[in-house]
Amino acid sequence: MDGKLLEMVLEERPEEIPIRPEKNPVLYVKTRTIRSGSMTEVECYPVYAYSYRRELMKVKPTPEAMRAVNDRNARKRFERLAECNFQPGRDYALTLTYTDAPEDPERCRMDLTNYLARVNRARMKEGLERAKVIAVVETGKKGRLHHHLLISGGLTRDRMESLWGKGYANCDRIQDGPGGLTALARYMTKGFSAKRERGRHRYYYSKNLRKPVETVSRSRISRRQAERIREDADVQGEIILRKLYPGQSLEELTVRQSEWLPGCYIYARMRRPSPWRTI
Repeated sequence: MDGKLLEMVLEERPEEIPIRPEKNPVLYVKTRTIRSGSMTEVECYPVYAYSYRRELMKVKPTPEAMRAVNDRNARKRFERLAECNFQPGRDYALTLTYTDAPEDPERCRMDLTNYLARVNRARMKEGLERAKVIAVVETGKKGRLHHHLLISGGLTRDRMESLWGKGYANCDRIQDGPGGLTALARYMTKGFSAKRERGRHRYYYSKNLRKPVETVSRSRISRRQAERIREDADVQGEIILRKLYPGQSLEELTVRQSEWLPGCYIYARMRRPSPWRTI
């Protein structure tokens, strides 16, 4: 039983959930550490004895629970790519709108592809590498489609805006500060829970992006430490995580648990000082 399935089961209390055994079925705690630029995330969840895990595997989470977990994990993947590849003060947050907005998302995708081709031709003339980019096609409150992008700096902001040519364009440098890049990524992913057409992606990204570095351990966080975090996340959780990940400040700690399921799911986000930030 992996962490994603545990998340889905924790979304609700299915009627068919097996009775909690008298003996603790948690064998050990598995810890995933995901490093994305200056951000480190920790996902910690129990690994159960085979007999109990086999019973839990029979539980079928509802489509609503599956969608909630998939949307949440899609946002995490987006944030990780953003943190790995873009820097405040150097790279851009770009919004592209239409004078006459098309109704077809595929047409929007083609417009974006053509725009990025123009950007890369301009970058080549300046001796710059191809731009790194993450893009979201979003539907506004009035139903009009538009684009939000994170994209490499190098060209001037005026040049980036002038290359659009289909309506209003606004190019700003990514700002530093508490939650800067992560907050921007979360703003861009606010529509991820909306119903999508089959086969339509939540976001698009260039192939030249760096990927997060992920490690998995069965001993990084012990069962006892996980229990202490569950009992007192505000104090013990921060003490334990600071000791295990020195030099990093804790930005978020979430513990999800229930009375009917042994163990808990722990999510933490931490950050080390970035080389481009003023300390």
